[in-house]
Amino acid sequence: MSRGRQKVSFEGLLQENVLGTFKVIRGFADLHDLTEVSVAMPYQGSKNSPGSGYQRQVDEQHVEDIKRFLHKGRYRFFPEIVLSLRSKGADDPIVTYSKRRASPADKAYRVSVSLKALRADGFTRIHRIDGNHRLEAAKRLYTGAKQSASFKDFSKAPFCFVVLDSDRPEDDELAEAMLFNLINSKALPIASEHSLSVLMRDDGAASERFVEDPQVYLTRLMREKVKDWPEGFYTAMGNTPLSRLHSAAGVLLRPGGISKATQQDMETEAGHLFGPLYDLAVRLRDQHEKFVHSYAFLPIAAEVYARHSKVDSAKGANTEAERLRRAERWLRDFARWFDRVGCADMPLPADPSILWTVFKCDFEKRAGKVFIAMSFSDEQALKDVSMAIDEALDRFNADHPNSPLAPRRADKQKGASYEIPAWIFSEIDQSRLMIADLTDERPNVYCEVGYAKSRGIPFILTFHKRTPNDKPPWDRESSPGNKVHFDLMPYRYIAYESAFDLRDKLKQELDAFLARAIMNP
Repeated sequence: MSRGRQKVSFEGLLQENVLGTFKVIRGFADLHDLTEVSVAMPYQGSKNSPGSGYQRQVDEQHVEDIKRFLHKGRYRFFPEIVLSLRSKGADDPIVTYSKRRASPADKAYRVSVSLKALRADGFTRIHRIDGNHRLEAAKRLYTGAKQSASFKDFSKAPFCFVVLDSDRPEDDELAEAMLFNLINSKALPIASEHSLSVLMRDDGAASERFVEDPQVYLTRLMREKVKDWPEGFYTAMGNTPLSRLHSAAGVLLRPGGISKATQQDMETEAGHLFGPLYDLAVRLRDQHEKFVHSYAFLPIAAEVYARHSKVDSAKGANTEAERLRRAERWLRDFARWFDRVGCADMPLPADPSILWTVFKCDFEKRAGKVFIAMSFSDEQALKDVSMAIDEALDRFNADHPNSPLAPRRADKQKGASYEIPAWIFSEIDQSRLMIADLTDERPNVYCEVGYAKSRGIPFILTFHKRTPNDKPPWDRESSPGNKVHFDLMPYRYIAYESAFDLRDKLKQELDAFLARAIMNP
């Protein structure tokens, strides 16, 4: 459109009673012309009102992807741009529409826009219902390359004017918003299994496929990689393997992950990443097969290894072996949480990596909690044990101010009444660690340790060796009332002779626990 033009016209065919309600005019037009005469209606809400507008804010990355597609893609045919047209017909002074010919059988119409009057009116007559990102991309591409012959190759696009001529502006605004919602919530998603399977059949040059859609290109690379993974991995994806891989590719292409600057960058970095991901799948499968075979494994494993397995050089090495070790620890903790909350039975999220965010919130909530399970006898020796545990935690916190631990125990709770067993199990669920003293063979302590084990909560066991001549706790002939019973015999424990002995040994065990558990958040 030249700067000196006063009017711009669009031609198309008119159809009435579309969906039993609307009058529409469909045709083809220059993308830049459509951009110049229309405006977006972004949603602007407030706390005290329902807000106005209905569109999402412009996604810069999406616009850039469309620009790339327009500039270099092979299939540049767009879905139609849907616009609302506020006009009273042939006599409207700003935007008119009328038949091109008098013949009753001819459905060709011309829409004419007075640019000067449109500007003076504040661009209120033509709104973008669907295609805002496409028009924004075309506008930017035209601005940067309007002298280029390549722009002419994709200058035309299908349009659909929905004529709105109600006497009530609020009715027209509602109709626009409802059409936007209908188009954007009911259409088949582009990343559906069906559409991805069609894209996988494309045998065009790899360089062309990369330019058109880097995420689909990476999906294809991932499919070829995981087909050779542990037996059952690919088949465990069920009927939607491509959707799962496409979702994982989206996670990997976020900032901080795989580069999509060039095809070579992507292929090289993907090659470096999938070796570690394969190793993690193998390491985790024996104990966490449900998670490894779930929709969440690839996106979460990619998220953890790419973004959470590195540490500052002062804290440790970033060799592949060290990064694998850290990622494995994160993933084992995540897998236990994944099983505990039943994520495997949830519907496939559009972005499974959101589960990582939820897990991290839960992890940080319980990161400093230590549940203390022990006998609450009035015996002075057990009171000393309780004080020794507190002192060990105090000393630990003094040495590790950035990773403090807070003891939680039922006998120290105050305030409103609560159901003790329910509170105990809730606290164990939210704890990072349990310290359980097995002295006196208290049934509640054994029950609490069993519950922690079932929920994947690590524990440290302690046991008071009454006298230096006591037999080992696994000896069934040990003195009555003070032995470790059968189910917990195989587990490592701290045997102590005095409260001071317990305090010092427990402090060392807590230091070791932190060293094992440290991972880059």
